[in-house]
Amino acid sequence: MEILTKSISNLGYIAYSIICLIAIIFVVSFITMVFVRGKYKGLQNELSSAAERKDARFRSHVLSDIVEDYKTISLASKGEINTQAIVEKNLSIKLRGLGLGERFVKNSVSLMVVLGLLGTFYGLTMSVGRLVELLSTSGNSDILVSMDSVVTGLISSVRGMAVAFSTSLAGVGGSIVITVLGIVINIEESRQSLMVQLEDYLDNTVEQELLQKKESELSRISRVIESSFDGFSSRVEDILRSTVLDFSDKLAAASSNIENSARCLDETIIKFEKALSVFSSNTRDFSEFNHNLRGNIERMDVSFINLRESIAETSKNIASNQEAMNSFSAAVQQAAAVIGSEKGTGSGGR
Repeated sequence: MEILTKSISNLGYIAYSIICLIAIIFVVSFITMVFVRGKYKGLQNELSSAAERKDARFRSHVLSDIVEDYKTISLASKGEINTQAIVEKNLSIKLRGLGLGERFVKNSVSLMVVLGLLGTFYGLTMSVGRLVELLSTSGNSDILVSMDSVVTGLISSVRGMAVAFSTSLAGVGGSIVITVLGIVINIEESRQSLMVQLEDYLDNTVEQELLQKKESELSRISRVIESSFDGFSSRVEDILRSTVLDFSDKLAAASSNIENSARCLDETIIKFEKALSVFSSNTRDFSEFNHNLRGNIERMDVSFINLRESIAETSKNIASNQEAMNSFSAAVQQAAAVIGSEKGTGSGGR
């Protein structure tokens, strides 16, 4: 222990800084681990007490928001509800700080190991640099002087090795302790236990309350519907009674109107039969008239044919008479001409 204390007291400022940083990470990781587990356990205890009381009154707004969200989705949904998705969504949003702390605890182990390796590489680099400097400066000196400088250089290089091993020891030791504490405390298991307890509370307690409320609401609605149907049935009966009475009056009036219409229709049918008989007699008369008219037309056709032949013969006679008249007129003109010529010749002899 004395040797370890002397070795640590001879370390440099960089080694002290790395070791202090590893110690800070260790302390913060341990406190975060205890705080996160305590928060999860507090939520579990509050949820257990609420489940025993069978009410939804919580001091934590996270649990209240989860329950209200579940009730809203359950009342709006018509099928199965994904309780796990509701719980995970609300925990990731409402407990974002706890999730960050859980991730820090999980990654603090590797972070301390990396810082220890950083100190190791720093110490080895410092030790190798001192050895190179020692070998380069003791080449041209006397043996005795060189021996003193070699011993001094070896002490400085061993100090660098102490830095390397001390930081590695701090990083590995801190990571081992945090790993053991993580196994003992196990905040991930606490979170999983809280989620399972929440799902069980929502599915078995809150859902039963919602079912009771739905049943009471359905019973209230059924009573309202029943009372409405009671009044509705009486109103329907009154309406049907008044409708039947009104319809019977209208049916009687319609029957009388139908009887009058039937009487008028009988009279109309009788008149129509008479009109048909008159029409049939007129049709027979018209048929006889048509037959006579056809005979008269045929006789008129024959008369017109004879008239046309007579007119043709008359026109021929007139034409022949016209030719005779023309020849007679020509003979008269010739006679007149002869007479005129004879008169002129007689007057000239005298």
